Amino acid sequence: MRTRIGKWKLKTQILVSMVIMTIFATCSLGVSTWMVSKKIIEENYTKTYESNLRSFNSAIDSKLEAVTELIRSEVLSDDICNILREDNSTGSTYFPTSASWTLNRMAISLESQSNLIDAVFLFDDQGRYQQHFRGEKDSSKYQKFYGSADITHEAWYRKAAEQKGKECFFGYNVLIPEDTKGKVSLVKQIRSPVDREVLGMLVVRLTNSFLRSSLVGNSREFASDTLLIIDENYPERVVYNTGSEQENEDMIRYYLENGPENNSAYLFTTGTNLTTGWKVVNGIARSDLSKDSVYVGTTVTVAAVFILLICILLSSMLSKRINQPLHKLEKVLEEVKQGSRNITEEFDDGEIGSIGNTLKETVNHNIELKERVLELNLKERESELLLLQAQINPHFLYNTLDSIYCQAKLKDENGIAEMVNDLSETFKISLNKGQQKITIAEEVEYIQRYMKIQDVRYQGRFELIMEIEEEIMSLHIIKLILQPFVENAMYHGLEPKIGSGFVEIKGERMEDDLYFSVSDNGVGMKTLDEIYAGYGIRNVVDRIHLFYGEEYGIEVTSEFGAGTRVDIHIPVMKEERDSYDNVGDH
Repeated sequence: MRTRIGKWKLKTQILVSMVIMTIFATCSLGVSTWMVSKKIIEENYTKTYESNLRSFNSAIDSKLEAVTELIRSEVLSDDICNILREDNSTGSTYFPTSASWTLNRMAISLESQSNLIDAVFLFDDQGRYQQHFRGEKDSSKYQKFYGSADITHEAWYRKAAEQKGKECFFGYNVLIPEDTKGKVSLVKQIRSPVDREVLGMLVVRLTNSFLRSSLVGNSREFASDTLLIIDENYPERVVYNTGSEQENEDMIRYYLENGPENNSAYLFTTGTNLTTGWKVVNGIARSDLSKDSVYVGTTVTVAAVFILLICILLSSMLSKRINQPLHKLEKVLEEVKQGSRNITEEFDDGEIGSIGNTLKETVNHNIELKERVLELNLKERESELLLLQAQINPHFLYNTLDSIYCQAKLKDENGIAEMVNDLSETFKISLNKGQQKITIAEEVEYIQRYMKIQDVRYQGRFELIMEIEEEIMSLHIIKLILQPFVENAMYHGLEPKIGSGFVEIKGERMEDDLYFSVSDNGVGMKTLDEIYAGYGIRNVVDRIHLFYGEEYGIEVTSEFGAGTRVDIHIPVMKEERDSYDNVGDH
């Protein structure tokens, strides 16, 4: 596959690459946008219904608190407590007539003050029973409590007894559990407010209309949006739900089986009512809630397709534009291949154009270099002939200087003889039999003989100071690296100076580098450009760069009227460095 793609034209490769990247980018953007929008919609829905559930619970608490306060004030009155304390030695299940009238008045008073109260049932601790219904109701199902029906074994009775007078709420009709007509039970153990004596059990049947009237913000905007109220004491009991049983059967079963945490199919928002202890749950099918995110996803998909088409068009135009200079570059390479002597193709200022211009200049430059190499080869042959001829001149010069030396000795002119001998030796060192490298010791000797000649000329005005490490004297450097700076110090620094002066030379090795300095206390320079005015110094710098590399060279510091210092930095010869390392290993 890779080989097949490599055979495509560059224009096609660019186009395909840009289309693939565009598809990837648009798909990534679409998916991420859809996921983010879905998450935001769910978070906003959850936050909204968390607030609604708090308001709903607050409304329920307010209404039930009013009912409980009303019941406490009526049931715990002295008259009711005295009736419940009356002895029932006969074992009757009915209250006496006068007591029954009083209890009925109490029940009627409760009904008149709260439209939530649907019926009142009173059991005293001596087996008597009293019931009262709002309006005319079928009470036949409750007649059994006048007989031998025992309620003390019921779970709701035991729970109310455990609360010791605190009201308990149940999400169904505790006396007739099969009655599923939206009833809620309030059960309260009656205790004397004076001595906390247990007097009986009160059951108040409430209508669940207070739940419907407490709803906040459940507008049924979504088909599956449902509010569930579940009595956790009896998990199978749904106290209230806003939808029909058929519509919400799946959601209720899913919640009861899986709980609110397993919300892959439905999104649940839960809360607990403090007064009743019931679980208040708002649920919605994720598929119903994601309709808006699906709309967002569809919109993004359409936009992505549109962007993709535009990108394909732009990619085609751009790849064609990029391919133009490449076509020119291919043409240039073909001309080079055919041996063209001069490339005239013009390129733009882009990156590929720069490559084309560089290639064109390189080809033309290489042609020029080839011609220059041929010319240099001819000149090199001429130079070799001149060099062979020039070798005759040093021998003539040495023989002449030796003759002058012998004549000076015969006539006892020892000063002249010594000066001629020093001059002869300096020539020998500078020529060095045609070799480029000499030892540092030989360079030092050359400088010393040169200074002896100058000492005669200037009658001892100038002093030479040497501070070079002894262990580096045997190392090799290219010849005449230090002497030109000594000569420059003499002629341009010390000669214009009034009185005596000195030239100081220092040398040391630091790891694999050599550091020299040549300093004088002459007249100094106004500008550092003056040191490069002559040919000698520039020649030294060029030779250092050519032989050692551009990273090595000299650094000049000078103070006008105080002197000049030249620092020279060169490396130790590689073969001597390796030899030194091998010695260290032994």
